[in-house]
Amino acid sequence: MADRHGPWEPASAWGARGWVVLARAVVALVVLVGVVMAAGGGGHGPSALAAGRSVAQPTPSPSPPIELSGTGDQVTKPFALTGGLAVLKVECPSCKENFIVELLDDDQQVKDVVANRVGAYSGSRAAGVQDGDHVLLVDADAPWSVEITQPRDRPAAELPQSSTGSGDQVEGPFAADKRVVVRATHSGGTDFVVTVLDVKGRVQDLVFNEVGDFDGSAVAQMINAGPYYLNVTADGDWTVDLSEP
Repeated sequence: MADRHGPWEPASAWGARGWVVLARAVVALVVLVGVVMAAGGGGHGPSALAAGRSVAQPTPSPSPPIELSGTGDQVTKPFALTGGLAVLKVECPSCKENFIVELLDDDQQVKDVVANRVGAYSGSRAAGVQDGDHVLLVDADAPWSVEITQPRDRPAAELPQSSTGSGDQVEGPFAADKRVVVRATHSGGTDFVVTVLDVKGRVQDLVFNEVGDFDGSAVAQMINAGPYYLNVTADGDWTVDLSEP
């Protein structure tokens, strides 16, 4: 009877063929592992995301100050601002007549009167701005300069806080839970105005609007969450104390 299973081969022949098959399988497995590791990060181990670790993002550096200067009446060249709070530090040490600085937006609309004095001036003011180009409209009779900054993520001071100064000045940021007791004094002959703004430059409360010498206190009521800044407008020496209600 014929053998249905083919001719007989010795066991040594089967062993040789088995080793060849096994070697080919190992090579295929090594190639497959290499492809998978390359797809998952170049063979340098698991990615931070796969390992459950957060990837640190670089901290954005603050924008450099915008510096503008000129002599006499002038409309400045356009400058770009990011929406939020802008602080303008203004100087005209030799002015003798009217010195007025207005901040205009891209539509030539007045966003804020930054300075309005007669004679020499040095002061700062905070204003809320939108994204886009702006210009300054300056009325002066002498050389002047303006430095514009946009504070971002500055640590807010805890209450209580005390400040002293002379003339127009920006104070802050400070932390509060939408209410703060403001006590202030002023020695001067014209307006004394204290306004609270949030970090986006939105006016929160007009705390004082007085003329001449002043000594008093009030509770500021804010609309939006803090931190907050103060705009102090004065022509003389002043003090401001902030405390919790």
